[in-house]
Amino acid sequence: MAAEMLKITGRGKTQQVEPNAKSTIIGRSPRCNVVIEGRDVSREHARIFQDPFGRWIVEDLGSSNGIFINGKRVEAAAVLPGEPVVIGSFSLSITPSLDQQIKRDDSVKITANITTGGFEAEIISAKDKQAETLSRPFRQRVDEIVERLSELASSSALYPEVCRCLAQRPKAVAAVLRLPEKAEPVPERPDILACHFGDTPDDTAAQDTGAFVPPRLAFRVSGHVLQAVRSTADAVMVKTVYSADTDVTWTAVDAHSPRAIICAPLGDISKVGDLLYLDIPIDETPETTPGQMFEFVRAVSRQVILTRKSLILMQAKAERSLFDHELSLAQKIQSKLAPAIPQDLSGVDLAVHYKPVMWVGGDYCDLWSLKDGRLAFAVGRVCDMGLPAAIVLSSLRILLRTTVSFCGELSEVMKHVNSHLIQDLPKETSVTLFLGLFDPSKGTLEYVNAGHLQPLIVRPQATAEPLGQPNDSGLGIRDTIFQTKQHNIKKDEQLLVFTDGVTKAQSPDGEQFGLKRLMYMLKTAGDHSATHIADSVTKAVADFRQTLPQHDDITLLCCNYIGPAD
Repeated sequence: MAAEMLKITGRGKTQQVEPNAKSTIIGRSPRCNVVIEGRDVSREHARIFQDPFGRWIVEDLGSSNGIFINGKRVEAAAVLPGEPVVIGSFSLSITPSLDQQIKRDDSVKITANITTGGFEAEIISAKDKQAETLSRPFRQRVDEIVERLSELASSSALYPEVCRCLAQRPKAVAAVLRLPEKAEPVPERPDILACHFGDTPDDTAAQDTGAFVPPRLAFRVSGHVLQAVRSTADAVMVKTVYSADTDVTWTAVDAHSPRAIICAPLGDISKVGDLLYLDIPIDETPETTPGQMFEFVRAVSRQVILTRKSLILMQAKAERSLFDHELSLAQKIQSKLAPAIPQDLSGVDLAVHYKPVMWVGGDYCDLWSLKDGRLAFAVGRVCDMGLPAAIVLSSLRILLRTTVSFCGELSEVMKHVNSHLIQDLPKETSVTLFLGLFDPSKGTLEYVNAGHLQPLIVRPQATAEPLGQPNDSGLGIRDTIFQTKQHNIKKDEQLLVFTDGVTKAQSPDGEQFGLKRLMYMLKTAGDHSATHIADSVTKAVADFRQTLPQHDDITLLCCNYIGPAD
């Protein structure tokens, strides 16, 4: 299957490269993956990568002139298939793959197996034949077919419609076949995607009376012809073929009836490829010679390739637009959940880094003040993405705050929340959650950890240590008993609660940031404010990724205990 291609056009030149799904850096620096030479292009201008949903994301890397989509400057955006992205005087677009995009026509019914045979006849290739000018009747037929194809709204209708247009005459057959990769032999029974047999006058009359029964037809395909198309990557023809085989009905052919077999590739067939296969009677008249028919089929195949590309692009854009709209709604929901630090707390220094990925992940963070002066906070993760995750996050926020307001025991809070999530969560979706209550007047922390990463206690001039023991079960899976635990945080100690967007961040060589690297970084960070610690961690993670984009939500809550006011 051919990969999607990045097309760059500008200053009279066009180049195509296969983008790396993890990260493709674009700029004028020789170190970039794609080099664009232009003064209006920054050294490292933009990055293109694929999100978990298969969408291509373009991201500005702090360039001077920016990136533009539909005339608007964007920092990061999902790019529709074929949609131009302007960088300086250059235009970039992602071209979707055309291979295996069109599925088999389920209405194809052939009562006998497709077989391949070697027809002992001369095979003529387009490479060995001088092109002819199409006669007027054939030009009119091409125009008619182009008009029919332009009316199609779906790529799935393309191949059946082409076969109907080409096999209108009695005893004619047109089909679209799919061959495996070139390294594999031509199969004995090629995969048939679409097929149409021309009706005889008797068939048409029977259809008009409602008594028509499809004839038992066998479709015999020449293996020599298929192999010739493979080897030349161009159209081939066998002209004036006769069939005297009484044991096999060869596309309903009368014995000794002159026919032509024409086969043309529908695009690149170096890997998996589709072929237009035409087996038709030939009238030896000046306007319908085999040579004219050959040029006609080649012209039609070129139109099929163009129409196929247009339909696939149109279909991909329509599907993606609907999906982007759904993710846009999810982003709006998630943006309203961004945590705000309470302003009425004393004795504690707080900092939050909350950065969801643009395709909407499942991180959750919230903190709020209780009437008795304690700080309630929660950090968690929904094991899902997109709109379902955003809806779960929104309901979780309301559920947690409401339950904590009337239930002072955290284990009971978690039990109540868990029972609701078991009923409401979609299948195979779960939630991890660290829920805490911190009293700044005493330095006491009560908490329940439901399957979440263990937070870290950071002591001045000492190694960071995980808080607590292995965690309880996550939420929304099954009924379970949760335990409320306690810990005393000493003055100038820090509590760091985070999600796996920190520890699972990857470097270009696939190494994860990991817990050990995080603990070492905190040990060497020194005695600083909560904001400094949070910024240091997120910068270390970004530096570790190097050229790779952020592929997961990153949430970090740092609580620096200053102690009660004297």
